[in-house]
Amino acid sequence: MPSSGYARPMITAPLLVADVGGTSSRLALSDGPTLRLDTVRSFGNEGFSSFTAVLRSYLAEHPVAPAAIALAGAGPVTGDRIRLTNRNWTISAPEIATLTGCTNITLMNDLQAMGHALAVPSIAGSPLTQTRLVLAIGTGINAAVAHPTPGGAFVPTSEAGYSTLPVTTQQDAALLAKLPVPAIESVLSGPGLTRLHQLRTGDMLPPEQITRTSSDTLNMALRLLGAHLGTLALTHLPMGGLYLAGSVGRALHPHLNHPEFRDHYTNRGPYSDLVSAIPLRVIESDTAPLLGLAQHMANRTAPAPSFC
Repeated sequence: MPSSGYARPMITAPLLVADVGGTSSRLALSDGPTLRLDTVRSFGNEGFSSFTAVLRSYLAEHPVAPAAIALAGAGPVTGDRIRLTNRNWTISAPEIATLTGCTNITLMNDLQAMGHALAVPSIAGSPLTQTRLVLAIGTGINAAVAHPTPGGAFVPTSEAGYSTLPVTTQQDAALLAKLPVPAIESVLSGPGLTRLHQLRTGDMLPPEQITRTSSDTLNMALRLLGAHLGTLALTHLPMGGLYLAGSVGRALHPHLNHPEFRDHYTNRGPYSDLVSAIPLRVIESDTAPLLGLAQHMANRTAPAPSFC
């Protein structure tokens, strides 16, 4: 309630959407596939004990009786729960239902939501007519693929951030052998870039400084990114575009013409021309997962699962 003591009117909206990452949570209300931009709100997770506490704070600002809730979290969905990978939170559909009174709750991985955003022309640049892929790099890493179907985008689940590190050079391999977990997230996420620089130099640098300054650490990161993206490109053939997203993904995008990236991305033998033909793009909008959730729910013809 406002500090003035005046009661705020109840808002009745068809959909409440939420994107819960390791560092922050973003929520909004939506009318079909259209977000109410004045309801978009971002919360730093450090200030809250759980996502339920975040949601309670949001509802205090935006009293709402949603017909449905669509929530994306940065971790795998198991039944009616999401366990975040990079924060000790479990998102529970029954708890959300108790708090909101809404039992029409859809849970998905955050990269699935980002994948559905690839069908939103304002995000992807055009309607989805060919397969597209997004690699989001922030606190963690994951990828999603959007396939066009008559009923909208089909986006399978994935946890690609824990894919094994690619082979680049012998010198890189010797350094990466020191990692406790040989996963791509260990060196290309925000914390991973800091870890990679520390492995190389013994010094700590924040990821934004690494991506802004020409250095051997950035060159190594570009080699690894090129090798990883090239493998994803051949695996899924996203001829409609390969998109980078997330704070680190956006920071790395301007470097994609660097030889260290291009050589490891396009060097694919007889398939080099095929990989080179895939457009490389960037998603700038922080609300893309929210739009993806809203778009997905608008496309649904079957009732959403009820957990309670």
